[in-house]
Formats: sequence, C-alpha cells, structure tokens
Amino acid sequence: MDNLFYSRGKLKEYADAFRRLINVYGDGSQTALSLQLKETAAMLERIAGDSGEQTLGIISEEQKNELYDYLRAENINVAGILILEPAKGRLELVMRLSKKRGCITAGQLADNIGRIIGRRLRAAQGSRRVLTKDEGEFIFEEMTNYRILFGHAECSRGFARISGDNYSYMNIEGGKSIVSLADGMGCGSAANEDSTRFIELLELFLEAGFSEESALWLINDVFADNDSDGSPVTLDMCSINEYEGKADFFKMGAVPSFIKSRDGMVRVVEASSLPAGVISGSIIDHESVELKDGDYIIMMSDGVLDALPFYDKEKHMKELIEGIEERMPQAIAERILSEVYFYDEKIADDMTVLVTGIWRIRNGE
Repeated sequence: MDNLFYSRGKLKEYADAFRRLINVYGDGSQTALSLQLKETAAMLERIAGDSGEQTLGIISEEQKNELYDYLRAENINVAGILILEPAKGRLELVMRLSKKRGCITAGQLADNIGRIIGRRLRAAQGSRRVLTKDEGEFIFEEMTNYRILFGHAECSRGFARISGDNYSYMNIEGGKSIVSLADGMGCGSAANEDSTRFIELLELFLEAGFSEESALWLINDVFADNDSDGSPVTLDMCSINEYEGKADFFKMGAVPSFIKSRDGMVRVVEASSLPAGVISGSIIDHESVELKDGDYIIMMSDGVLDALPFYDKEKHMKELIEGIEERMPQAIAERILSEVYFYDEKIADDMTVLVTGIWRIRNGE
C-alpha cells in the first residue's frame, strides 16, 4: 500500500499545481482555459481522494487481509489494486489481475469480493468480463439503488432521411446516467452536423471526467467562438444519480421537460436560457429534482411541442402525457409521437421524444 499512498500524494501535488495555474492563466474567471484547469485538478483530486487515509478507510485492515487471502486461495495474481471514491461514500476497485489456472467471471469475482468487504458490487462498463491467465484490468463498482430504462421515438421533417435532432444515453462514473437531446437550427444535413458535433463533444468531455455544467460551458464557448455561420444548437440534458434518485436538468434554449409520477401526475421543468453557441459564457439553466420510484422523465425537441395547434402547448402536452396508460418508456415515447402525428401528419419539423423510467431496486432484484 506504500506505493498507493505515494501515488495519491503525487496526484494531490499535481492537482494543487493546476489550481495555482488557474490564478496565473485563468485570471480566476470562467474562461475555457480556467475551466479546463479546474476540471483537470478536480479529476486528479477525485482519483486521489480527499486524503489517502480516508479513502482507504472505506475498507478496513481486516477486510483487506481477508481479500488478499481470498485472492491467494483462488490462485489469482494481483499486479495492483486502486481504491477510488467516485461518489461520496461509494467504493470503486480497479484491479489488475491474472489467474494461474482456470478462469472465473467478473460477476463471480464481484459477488465474492463484495461479500468480503460488505458492499454490493458489480463489474463496471469497460471492465474485463473473464479472468484468465492473461493479465487484465477489472473494475468493480457499488450497485446503484435505482435502475433505468430508456426509450425513444423520432421522425424527421417531411419524413426525410436526415434529422437535425441527435440524442445520447450514456453511463458515467459515480452511478450517473446522462440523457441528452441536441437540436440543430433548421433541418437537414447542416442541422444534423451541428447537433452531432455537440453530442460528440459532450460525450467526450463527460467520459473524460468533466462535470456536466463545465462540459456545457466549454462546448458553448467552442460553438460561440468558432462558428462563423452563427448556427446555435439547443440542448436538453438530464443527469440522473442512480444512488440518490435525483435528476439534474441542464437546458440551453430547449423546450420544457416533463416528469410523470407513478400516480399519473405530471410536473413541468421549465427553461429560459439561450441556445448553445449564441454568446460565450451564457447562463445555463439548471434545476435539481428529487425523483420517486416509478417516475418517468420525458424530454422532446421543439418540433414535438410546435406541432400542437394550441395556444398553451405545454398545458396540452401535460394533459396528453397524463392520459397515457403505457408503462414501458419505449411505448410511452411512441405513443406521444403518434398522438402528435394526429395534428401534424406532414411533419413540419424534426421530432424526437426521449423517455427515461426510474425504479428503485428492491432487495434480491
């Protein structure tokens, strides 16, 4: 463990150096450079933990010894173990392992290691799935308290082949699911290129470990500073914490989102900020919502709402969602789009509906 303490100490030093650079080059303001320096420092601090002793304290000395006894008994060679805390109080193990003979699945390893340290573990995305004689990296994370199901329905303007809408559903560290919907201004290939570029950049920053808000700040500035044709993109993003059952909505020029509860009541999440790429450093609308077991998060592009021939489109959409009896996210998304077709059979604009359902995991599930 001495090497682990040493590594954590060096990471903390590097993080402090990046924070000092913010004052030198970032001038303490919310510039693209200062945000990059700030996020790099934050990522190093997350890897290092607030302190080596505190993070290592997640696993007791007794549990650590029992873990090594188990690995030796299974003829598993350990090249390295890194203990992380991706979210407060949550454990992640990164292990480089090989097995002298035979093989064992990552799922079996997760169950056995979890019982030893008293945590419900699972093999994370990106982890090797089978342990053999070839050394590989295995990542074990705590099971979340909620599970997510995702559905979508879409149609391009005039039933064209190319839509200006693009969406993304991804999982990131810390037990988060990110649902994003980007709508390029106009329609066709130009709008598709803008929204595709936005989604790709967003995924890149989030996978690299940037926070949701910082990633949006940076992409907004990239679009504002480099797009000479002045083609902004609206962005609707929802970050769902599957440990806590909380949703954070980030909106840049996007239409409202809707949350439907198990009892059928619908809440509207409003927006008021400018689309991405209009002004550098523009404000990003952000609202946090506590979710409940059986809630559905419904996001849509403006073409869906605009198709409704009513003065108060949000009110009518709210009533439409309240009347839907389907329970599966995919079926709900398809039902919303089919209801909208009734009012706009020619499809005057690109339409996309994203539905995310969240359910609490019961013991034994």
